[in-house]
Amino acid sequence: MVVLAASVITKSGKALVSRQFVEMPRSRIEGLLASFPKLIGSGDQHTFVETDTVRYVYQPLEELFCVLVTNKSSNILQDIDTLHLVARTLSETCRTIEDKEIVSKAFELLSVFDEIVSLGYRENVTLAQIRTIGEMESHEEKVAAEIQRNKEKEAKEELNRKAKAMELQRKQAGRSGVGGGIGGGLGGMGMGMGSFASGFGSSGTTSGGRTQVEPPQVVSSPKTSAKGMQLGRKPQASQLLETLRADEGLQDVASEPTSRPNRSAGAPVVPGEKYVENDTVHISIDEKISAIIKRDRVESIEVKGDVTLRVSDSARSRLRLQIHSGVDDVQFKTHPQVDKQLFTTNNVLALKDPSKPFPVNQALGILRYRFSSKSEDALPLSVNCWPSPTGDGTSEVSIEYELLNSRLELRDVSISIPFPPGGVPTIGEIDGQYVVDKSRRFLEWQIPIVDETSKSGSLEFTVPGEDPNSFFPIKISFGSNRSYCDVDVTVISSVDDGTEVPFSKEVSFEPEEYIIQ
Repeated sequence: MVVLAASVITKSGKALVSRQFVEMPRSRIEGLLASFPKLIGSGDQHTFVETDTVRYVYQPLEELFCVLVTNKSSNILQDIDTLHLVARTLSETCRTIEDKEIVSKAFELLSVFDEIVSLGYRENVTLAQIRTIGEMESHEEKVAAEIQRNKEKEAKEELNRKAKAMELQRKQAGRSGVGGGIGGGLGGMGMGMGSFASGFGSSGTTSGGRTQVEPPQVVSSPKTSAKGMQLGRKPQASQLLETLRADEGLQDVASEPTSRPNRSAGAPVVPGEKYVENDTVHISIDEKISAIIKRDRVESIEVKGDVTLRVSDSARSRLRLQIHSGVDDVQFKTHPQVDKQLFTTNNVLALKDPSKPFPVNQALGILRYRFSSKSEDALPLSVNCWPSPTGDGTSEVSIEYELLNSRLELRDVSISIPFPPGGVPTIGEIDGQYVVDKSRRFLEWQIPIVDETSKSGSLEFTVPGEDPNSFFPIKISFGSNRSYCDVDVTVISSVDDGTEVPFSKEVSFEPEEYIIQ
């Protein structure tokens, strides 16, 4: 058996990709492939055709042909078996059997052809072995991909820092009532922060991984532009309203206040409500979970959290925060300027020097914490996937989820399950909704909310393919406004007189990586 070439061609005989296994000129193989469509009839049901010199063994693939060119002394039964393996690997490698997809995957297809045929002779390999060889990892590729991800992450963080700085300047300018004075106000940054600078650093420094930017101060100037904003001058529309009011004898109606509403102390965040920060004291509790789960065990669970304080009024910047934690084995780390002994004994966050205030108009990370476990009971959401081959070339897949932490309320839950090529899942029973992405071959199961009242659900579907490994890894995402570690700021009081200070609070809990392998 000698295979001269393996090719994928159009119905007109144009080669999209071709691999020669023996020495032969390019013009020779192009001529053989160009003459192939003329040798087969429209109603021909055979899988091979011969000439005086070569034999074509072929298989139609929608609008294309997968063709093996062999010599006439080759074993046709082995050639047909080789052809079927080439066609199956072609479907494995390409999402769709189309011209553009074949050309874009040409390099991968040539590598696959080399694994099947070597120097014209069939190698003793199976489809599973070819798939394993194709998925072998390259250390250099992994390093390059990691470097690229780090660059993208750093660029996003830098963009977010700049956006927060610009937003802070815009808000401060709006509170001061100055429309075009930001440029002039930048020259006065840091003039009123001397007492804080000695404890936490000057403007532009970082603390707790967040950029601290001092708000612009309004600086008066003896020169005033003639075209600038002039107070006391009424626009033309206001003059017209005054005239109508005088003519009709209308009375003034008190306008509604335009100041931003503040949340009450410790009020929970209402899902779907547009959040507005308190102008005085605002607390942010952000948690990220990373969970790697094998099919028979939990490999790792890690939750990292940050408590951030932002004070907007210098008169209320000398504070004490009472912290609550309802989960054991949580490791805490306070800001270097926070009294660590006071937090250890009383769960109170306050500065080591009570005479110093917290920074004003700066997001300060005052507390970090971490929780880790390898117990399945520590998972917020458990997902089990059971693929069962039916024996007729398809698999029946049953998936179920269960909320293991009844305190949590997970919203916009998404469970992405990959499926093998060659078909589309047929959905049976389902709790929630689903979306099928044919190009990337995954089924996204969507559940709007998972809480104590709706803590479990299931999905069943059938799909062509019998390899259980093709349904993994499963990726899970969700969002929640409740803390996994039950960390909370319950009371904020003034250091000076001990009175409670009203504050707003925002809690966020979401996965950084949640994968079932």
